[in-house]
Amino acid sequence: MSALQYRSLHRLLAPYLFVGPAVLAVVVFLYGPIVGSAALSVLDWNLLSSDIRFVGTANYVAMFASADFQLSAWNTLLYCAILIPAQIILPLILALMIHSVRGSRMDAVYRGMLFLPTILAFSVAGVAWSWLLNPVNGLFNEVLTSLGLARLRWHTDPDLALPCVALITFWKTFGLNMLLWLAALANVPHGLREASRLDGASRWQYFWTIELPMITPTAFFISVTTLFHILDDIVGVIDVLTHGGPAGRSSSILYFLWQQGMQFFQFGQASAVAMIIIVVVLSVTWMQFRIGEKRVHYG
Repeated sequence: MSALQYRSLHRLLAPYLFVGPAVLAVVVFLYGPIVGSAALSVLDWNLLSSDIRFVGTANYVAMFASADFQLSAWNTLLYCAILIPAQIILPLILALMIHSVRGSRMDAVYRGMLFLPTILAFSVAGVAWSWLLNPVNGLFNEVLTSLGLARLRWHTDPDLALPCVALITFWKTFGLNMLLWLAALANVPHGLREASRLDGASRWQYFWTIELPMITPTAFFISVTTLFHILDDIVGVIDVLTHGGPAGRSSSILYFLWQQGMQFFQFGQASAVAMIIIVVVLSVTWMQFRIGEKRVHYG
């Protein structure tokens, strides 16, 4: 092969060699497991025995007929109804408050204190909160007793378990969205604030008409990724704090999937749940892109 032919071949193959590792990683670690889950969802196989039976849609029928799955799906809707607005709006409010004191000595202190729970392991956070919420001698019940109020069972109460998990999940994870909001606010030119003041605009008018339109790319990114984070994050808290109890009242659809696969070795039903989650998440994401991206202002 001549030098000219070698250079031509090198120019032809170079782009594919650069993107090849990334494409291979996506195929192996993303599309491969999805295809494997789709195949397992129509089989009755525990991955340990050689007895493999094709059951078609039986796993899906059994999944939808399961009372535990129905309760987990309902709990997941409640988690999303509580956490999605909280994970978007409250971090934005905190970011606006910290942004208002940027450059001061307390700026870094506030950032560090509020972001600290995010870097903690779920096991550490779960154990710490289990002490605080202990129904017998936990700190929260001691405070209630000192105020003359009745003790609560907190995460062991069927009516309070889900709100407790949602609260701890928010406390553990809101710091990331807060930093994203802060980064977006920092990119808004400071001169626009001064100009709005000269025009007599209030702080709310400045935020609504200038800041918010300029941070819509970040708002769109946070709205899309928050759903993924919630589905994943609540599993860590559930596993450490409640194990889905009491009576499944704090379980989620992803925790139900983990139980079916890793505890009961029902990999067919677990894969069926995984396929439903994939379809739902893709559908919601498509709707977000279809509706929300039109309201994003770039540049």
